[in-house]
Amino acid sequence: MFYPKSHAVIGASAEARKFGGRFLQTLINFGYRGVIYPVNPQESEVLGLKAYPSVADIPGPVDFASIAIPARAVPGVLQECVTKGVKAALILTAGFRELGEEGQRLEKEIADTAARGVRVVGPNCFGVYCPGGGMTILPGENLPRESGPVGFISQSGGYAVRVPRRADGLGIRFSKAVSYGNGCDINECDLVEYMHQDPETGIITAYLEGVKDGPRFFSLLREVCQTKPVIIWKGGLTQGGARAARSHTASLGGQEAVWEALFRQTGAIRVNNLEELLDTTLAFLHLGPLAGQRICSIGGGGGIGVAAADAWERAGLSVPVFSPELEKKLLGMIPAVGASARNPVDVGGPFPAPPMFRAVMETVCTDADVDILVVDEIEMAMAMPRGGQMFRPPEAMQEMVRVPLDIKEKFGKPVVVVMPVEAVSTAWLESEGERRKIRDLFLQNHIPVYLTKERAAKALANLTSYYQRRGMLISG
Repeated sequence: MFYPKSHAVIGASAEARKFGGRFLQTLINFGYRGVIYPVNPQESEVLGLKAYPSVADIPGPVDFASIAIPARAVPGVLQECVTKGVKAALILTAGFRELGEEGQRLEKEIADTAARGVRVVGPNCFGVYCPGGGMTILPGENLPRESGPVGFISQSGGYAVRVPRRADGLGIRFSKAVSYGNGCDINECDLVEYMHQDPETGIITAYLEGVKDGPRFFSLLREVCQTKPVIIWKGGLTQGGARAARSHTASLGGQEAVWEALFRQTGAIRVNNLEELLDTTLAFLHLGPLAGQRICSIGGGGGIGVAAADAWERAGLSVPVFSPELEKKLLGMIPAVGASARNPVDVGGPFPAPPMFRAVMETVCTDADVDILVVDEIEMAMAMPRGGQMFRPPEAMQEMVRVPLDIKEKFGKPVVVVMPVEAVSTAWLESEGERRKIRDLFLQNHIPVYLTKERAAKALANLTSYYQRRGMLISG
């Protein structure tokens, strides 16, 4: 399924408007390295590849088959795959149990055929993304070719594409991502179990609308979360969401109280939207095992500090009070007026002198009893135009950027940066480009960057709470 040496595309076509044509072209463009067999009884050649009337006519062995034909024809073709000895099949076609009684009958035929010797992904899905195997989902030809430690399980085809695409700009890379749709054979339990055992997957993420086997899922999560984090975005918990899930993949959404109990008792991490899924993944990727929740944030404004303290404590994090001795040291470094030596620290403005900023961070690392340092809305990356000039010269900006990098290296303490988009008009595009370059530099050095302190707080709370709960579950 993830590393097939040969791949039959059933319903292959040279027409991009047809699913089989789009998928075949996507697979070729992505760089699949195995043998591709287009299957279409009306064609002798598709996109320069010899086509075959049926799976049975393919001369060599077939590891994997992708099926993009009308729903009523799928059961018969899947039986041909069983006879051929195909090990796994992907059914892109929709129109099964999500559409009613006739669709339910067709899907039961698929499930019965799968039980006779072929594993099935789908139906009603976008497929499998595995950079190491040259496999990509529809229409994911532009997804990264590099592998990474994150696995993603998605009941939604759209999010199976959107999550790795959005994650690309954050430097998050995937070992595998699977859109499994209706899950008539391979379901969320099978995929969680596989990714638990997969040495290439260190973090498991998921978008789920329903679960086939609740007791098995619960037991799996209890086991998996002791060694790998499982981050779940559960859709369909509101009345409207549950109705949408039933029409989308015929899934039962479930009661929120039941799911909340599952998260609490298994140690799985609950997130509520795409941004939180990616933010939390970023924290796990870059901060490692971290159970301590004591935060010190260093920002450039009184209001920024107040908002930061609110964000940390609302998320369940701690903002410890500094000792009088530490406050006295900091008061000797920061401006006498318009600044604050308390936690959160206010260095007097968004453009502090780099030597002063460095001294403050070093002193906090040396003397404060904190677990995480947050650099909060300090202007170090913005090439903001003012009369055609920057607020500060490029060399000073480079010096500022070095401070968090050097502090992390010197003290080994987790550092997080909050770096918002300050202006959204097209006149500031150059400024945004500079911000992203600095963001990428921080990410490359395992310093996660967030657009808002509220998003940072939620991600940090998810990370630290997981490691706290995991310790308790393992010990008792």
